[in-house]
Amino acid sequence: MRTYEMVLVFDPALEVELIETDLQKWNDFITQNGLPRRWERWGKRRLAYELKGRQYGYYVLAVFDLNSDRAAELERSVRLNISVIRHLLTMVDPGRVPDVDEESVRNLGAGAAPLETEAPKAEEVLAAIPEEILDAAEPDALDLDAGGPAA
Repeated sequence: MRTYEMVLVFDPALEVELIETDLQKWNDFITQNGLPRRWERWGKRRLAYELKGRQYGYYVLAVFDLNSDRAAELERSVRLNISVIRHLLTMVDPGRVPDVDEESVRNLGAGAAPLETEAPKAEEVLAAIPEEILDAAEPDALDLDAGGPAA
């Protein structure tokens, strides 16, 4: 068996219960054919670029042990699921295989990250930067109204 890491990006318009149903289905498959190590719900986050017309996605990380043929079967199931707008399945380097987090597997349906959590806004990030660093920067280096660095 090999250890895999899979990141799933769900459509943020879905109800949390629908996401949890899909996660439970895949967890059952992994449990029957391998070993689930960890499920982490990262919640709703802004995407780096639009995917299928969406600017946000609901992120979930799964780490598990499966045989390669079963991993291909799981990936096919994820790829055909219309709730998932993007996924990535990779093998984990054997030297950095994480321990089994039984609580995250046991509580798969409970305690989901709320859909309303978002990444901090640019203004909040800038407010946390000390004034001396901002004073040393070129004037107009950051133009927040233009949405990025000034041209």
